[in-house]
Amino acid sequence: MVHIPKLEPSVSPGCYYTRLNYTTKWEQYFLLISDVHFDAKGCNRKLIRKHLEQARVRNAPVFIFGDLLDLMQGKNDPRGAKHDLRPEYAMDDDYLGNVCEDAADFLAPYAENIALISMGNHEFEYRRRHEIDPLTIVATHLKIKTGVAPIIAPYTGWIQYKLKYANGGRRKTINMKYHHGVGGNAPVTKGAIQSNRSAVMWPNADIMIRGHIHNRFSMSMPVETISNQGRIITDQERIYLQTGCYVSDIDDGNSWSSRRGFGVPAMGGYWLRLYNENLTENAVSVQYQAIPTD
Repeated sequence: MVHIPKLEPSVSPGCYYTRLNYTTKWEQYFLLISDVHFDAKGCNRKLIRKHLEQARVRNAPVFIFGDLLDLMQGKNDPRGAKHDLRPEYAMDDDYLGNVCEDAADFLAPYAENIALISMGNHEFEYRRRHEIDPLTIVATHLKIKTGVAPIIAPYTGWIQYKLKYANGGRRKTINMKYHHGVGGNAPVTKGAIQSNRSAVMWPNADIMIRGHIHNRFSMSMPVETISNQGRIITDQERIYLQTGCYVSDIDDGNSWSSRRGFGVPAMGGYWLRLYNENLTENAVSVQYQAIPTD
């Protein structure tokens, strides 16, 4: 039976970990995405299904960092517009129920892989207005349909990859800080300012990841540290990941994002690859890289 790494709650709220045993010539993939906006009229469901299928083939856990749902076409939402409502959600008055069950049906074939869904600004705003958490409803439907459900996580938190060499010793922890994101679309900087602020706010994060602004880029952040023995270490690298999205405007230019001058969105997220390519018994420490989804 193929083993998909499991995500577990840690000590503090919003903190999680997964334990991984590695060997020589070993690799493990994780799919990192955000801003699916599943129920939006412009959601590219073909692309998100493609990436979820790839995750299933790779036995890769999937982390969705906010805005799985759009939920902008509900009653009294100032961002909504009737022409943006998908026809299948206009059948009756149960807008939220239709969206959540449809999302669960779509995700059900990949339930074993989907490890975490965190809250984004769209889910947060819906919960604030209506005092009900839509992600919990999606997770409940998934549990009923498949017997498994993802962790429903807060807007920001930590994921730790706890690695141990299979033959003993050589332990390592890779820390990843996630945050759904803040601010506007950043048409000029594309989020580069926030990435540098992140490096200051989360100094012990090896990987930092944000979504929200529908831009996508990765940034390498080499750092200089000093050991307890007074030796300067310059080969440590931190990476910042800005995930794209899975939705684009398909209207006549009158949508909420079009009116605010948002640029063309970047589609997709990243594969996080943890790996050890050393073929000798003296295995080097596990390394990591981010690969854009295609």
